[in-house]
Amino acid sequence: MFYNKAKLKVKKWGIIVSKIAILSDSGCQIELGQYENQGIFIVPLCITMENETYLDQKDISSIEVFETMDRENIMVMTSQPPTGEMVKILQKIKDAGYDEVIGLPIATGLSSTLNGMKVAADMVEIPITLIDTKGTAGNHKYLTFTAAKLVQEGKNAQEIQKIMESMVEDSGTIIVAPNLDHLKKGGRITPAVAMLAGMLKIVPVMELNYDLGGKIDTLAKVRTLSKAKATVVNRMIDLGVTAKQYKVTIEHVLCEESALEVKQMILDKIGDIELEVRELPAVVGAHMGVGGIGVQYIKKYVG
Repeated sequence: MFYNKAKLKVKKWGIIVSKIAILSDSGCQIELGQYENQGIFIVPLCITMENETYLDQKDISSIEVFETMDRENIMVMTSQPPTGEMVKILQKIKDAGYDEVIGLPIATGLSSTLNGMKVAADMVEIPITLIDTKGTAGNHKYLTFTAAKLVQEGKNAQEIQKIMESMVEDSGTIIVAPNLDHLKKGGRITPAVAMLAGMLKIVPVMELNYDLGGKIDTLAKVRTLSKAKATVVNRMIDLGVTAKQYKVTIEHVLCEESALEVKQMILDKIGDIELEVRELPAVVGAHMGVGGIGVQYIKKYVG
């Protein structure tokens, strides 16, 4: 979505264009402040444990969250960045001479961050183009860096929005969460999937439903974890994921060995695809629980 008209200020090849910043949240796993010199700004999401609220990456790391969950068997809640943090970073963007912002928040089906960005941008009085990533983590990270690349190529906000939305539609996230307690209590799954929590010897395979703004929905119900992993890989093949055109991120909550098994299955069936294995961002892993694995794919941008 887009609102307000951007001020035009910077001349390039004789044409007046806007200076554009990219704003994402910490769900994309990009380090806070690390790429601000490249026009990428990250605002931290919130994590609440045992009545204490932390700013993601700033006050606590993903590993610290997961290890606390595992050790103390507690529920962790998450929420959008505080309005004050959002306003602060947007004011920083404005003070740095940017005329407008492209906002790439975590999926609207998982968080209300998109609306929070709009409210804060109105308060700061800076135009913002908001794009629902319908995802998070690895795909979110790739979209953020690609958006910054498109800015460097001289594309305007509307052109970047069109490319981003096309890339989102050529992406997906498939999830295996052996324990549904965290997803159910956090309200991050549909009622149909929540019902599976009480069924014995069922391992649900889920994916982000783009028709629901990236909310987690059921894909398949299998009897073993190994079958669940095979279902993930077969789903990607059915959807046309190829080694040449796509990149894959496998992310997990304290189960790297299991994630590496999925990696090998993907390499065996799809081929030498660009692939990364790492931990999930805290704001996602907190709801999946220990043992959860997310497999993401996105079609690579070719300019």
